[in-house]
Amino acid sequence: MISNKIINYRNLNLKNIKKYNHKYNNSIPFPYIVIDNFLNKKFAKLLLNSFEINSDWINYSFVNNFKKYGFNNRKKMNKELNNLFNSLATTKFVSKLKKITSINGLFLDPKLDGGGLHQIFKGGHLNVHTDFSSHTNKPNWKRVLNILVYLNKNWKKKYQGNLELWSKDGKKKITEIFPKFNRCVIFLTDENSFHGHPTKLNCPANISRKSIAAYYFIKSKKNLKLSPTNYIHRPKDNFKTKLLIKFDKNLNSIYSFLKRKNILNDRKITKILNFFS
Repeated sequence: MISNKIINYRNLNLKNIKKYNHKYNNSIPFPYIVIDNFLNKKFAKLLLNSFEINSDWINYSFVNNFKKYGFNNRKKMNKELNNLFNSLATTKFVSKLKKITSINGLFLDPKLDGGGLHQIFKGGHLNVHTDFSSHTNKPNWKRVLNILVYLNKNWKKKYQGNLELWSKDGKKKITEIFPKFNRCVIFLTDENSFHGHPTKLNCPANISRKSIAAYYFIKSKKNLKLSPTNYIHRPKDNFKTKLLIKFDKNLNSIYSFLKRKNILNDRKITKILNFFS
């Protein structure tokens, strides 16, 4: 199977899955695990060729997502990327996730709304937040799990960009995870799973912080209230920063509403942000 050449299933044997399940359920501040060498090494290196910015990339850059770009158009993706996301959606892999997380009914969003490839450039950051919990265009889909795979070759600590996990009240950083090459982080996403990398990147201008994001959902029996990404400020942020974070958060809520009503989409908002850039 293709997935065996993409995902390193040696990490996901029965012994390791039991270990991951214990770590996931006992981690602080919310359930998460870290798996290194997640993808086949040769395949992971191939994916680096997919991060060249072109007109198919979405511009997310404003206040809370600064100098951030994304790519999630499956029709425009190369064979390697489509094979990757197909592998992450297989029954075989999802069954492993179920055993690790004890969450039944998991499935990958095939259109990768908000997910796919992400990269942030020098000076950029992603403010602390909890993720949108209901799918923008599928009101009965509840988002419950994130998978992030980092593809940063020779990333240095001085570049910043560690994934920070914050307390359930969003007041204190609890731990941080270095975004090394081929490292996977799997974590529960709910109204208390605050995370981000809010410190500005200090990497060279020709380097970006690269990651792949896959979001998993379960189906609800009823339609869910629209619940956009909830950005928060850090205790040390000044008044101006707090005001800008709140302003951007409110704009994002309006955008999410218009997106659910099919009035706006990522393409249109990218044109607007590119204009202001």
